[in-house]
Amino acid sequence: MPMPLQVTYILPRASHAASLIAQGFFASFVFGILLLLAVAGYRLFFHPLSRIPGPRLAAITNCWLAYHVRNGHMLQLGKTLHTKYGSAVRIGPNEVWFNTKDAFRLIYSPTNGYEKSSFYLATELLKPRLDAHLRIQSPDTLDLLAERDMKRYRLQRRLIGPIYHTNNVKRYEAAVDAVLLRVIDQLRTLDGSEVDLKEWMHIITVECLGAVSLSWSPSYLADKSDGASGKHAYMGWRRKSVFGLFPLAVILEPLSKHFGRAFSVLWGVTYHTPKEGFKPFFPAVQKKITQRVRAVLRGKSKRDNRRDIMADLIQLHQDRPDEFKEQYLRRMAITNFGAGHETMTSTLISTFAMLGAHPEAQHRVAQEVPPCAGPLAYDDAVRLQLTQASIKEAQRLHPVIGMALPRRVPRTGMAVHGLCIPRGTTVGCNPVSLHRSADIFGRDAEAFRPERWLGGGNGGGDDDDSTRVMERYNLIWGGGARTCPGRHLAEMLVSKIVPALVANFEVEVTMPPEDEMPYYFMAMLTGVTARFVPKKVASQESEVTE
Repeated sequence: MPMPLQVTYILPRASHAASLIAQGFFASFVFGILLLLAVAGYRLFFHPLSRIPGPRLAAITNCWLAYHVRNGHMLQLGKTLHTKYGSAVRIGPNEVWFNTKDAFRLIYSPTNGYEKSSFYLATELLKPRLDAHLRIQSPDTLDLLAERDMKRYRLQRRLIGPIYHTNNVKRYEAAVDAVLLRVIDQLRTLDGSEVDLKEWMHIITVECLGAVSLSWSPSYLADKSDGASGKHAYMGWRRKSVFGLFPLAVILEPLSKHFGRAFSVLWGVTYHTPKEGFKPFFPAVQKKITQRVRAVLRGKSKRDNRRDIMADLIQLHQDRPDEFKEQYLRRMAITNFGAGHETMTSTLISTFAMLGAHPEAQHRVAQEVPPCAGPLAYDDAVRLQLTQASIKEAQRLHPVIGMALPRRVPRTGMAVHGLCIPRGTTVGCNPVSLHRSADIFGRDAEAFRPERWLGGGNGGGDDDDSTRVMERYNLIWGGGARTCPGRHLAEMLVSKIVPALVANFEVEVTMPPEDEMPYYFMAMLTGVTARFVPKKVASQESEVTE
């Protein structure tokens, strides 16, 4: 009969096909394992960086660093890696961190050709794409943090330089003074109750930036809340810090939103918009910018007569439209907030956390601040030497950046500490590590001692020389040719905010353990609670105690 013959004939062939498929899968699996072992062996023993010490798993894969970044371990790693492994540490298959003056001079010199690494692709405002030749192309926009085209970057810096110069930003002082008077009034209404230091420093920062940039308020002070916008933004940096270690993921993300989501889920860096009480300020900022630009550039008025940064940027565009394009104008206006609100918040948190944790230092700063009816003028504030030193010392110990500022070794390679680092290697100095170098900041580099900035010596020689060394070898405002373009604006704001609050309040803080304060590429002391006790209340409590 035909049916049995047909079954007898098919079954062996089906079984044979299944066997071949199984063998193929097994062979592929074995080949994959052997390939991974070969790559691991090469990176551990034959790679040009193989003689540089560091965690063994880090030499094999970026997943080691990504794991620690995701978990916010950058403060702990910055404090321990160089202590354990030495001045050069391999923290990735193709990345090395340093904490020495020699390495700093090479990497961050404006003339040595160390360009920003592909890590910064994750920070771009507009995502990069691949061209037909599979080359990374970044949009022509004003993105000063992520820009890797140095010719374009230098042009943009030259154009905006006069607007952010100290002499110009001092024109906005009256707007800052008005905000600070409101800040003092609102903090007094708290009557010394405990608050989240990060949230209140964010409130003050955004209010000040709104005043000087757009003559506008986000109403955070009136609400006594930032609407969770600060927390939401910091979680965004957690995601960027992980994605930056995998540039291919950044490039593929615009091609498929599902890929970006899947990669975020894989690394546990997905974050969601709060369902209740969320009050982001960027939509309102973008709306204000659009209104101001349209009013002038679309013919409703010939010029913007407000005294703020937006008016200056509009005027720059009107004066030099071919160089300072409209998209540059809009991007720079939003960058005032995008770059400024977190960096300034971080600086203020560090300053008040350190002053609150060191009452004797806070007392000396308070004695230096003259009693006055309102906020100090900037020219007077910068003459408060101990106050300025305390701000620098806080920035040193708890910098705005928690990871290395990564650069790519140029064609000539890099020779330092007896090592030959090949072209294309990612190198950098981690501010957390560099700022704790005893060679630069003295034997007590782990201690909060503002006097070290006043010519008090760093344990390594002449006082004036020591201060110059500390001023040169730090990454408080970035490195080399890529220093923060808004530095003078930030210094003006911080220099006015700190004495204004110290003059009116005793600041008491409660610091959580360091392992509960996550650091990413952007770094902040989170979880710190504070009490701003009005000076009259503080003196009355002292009298009762006596």
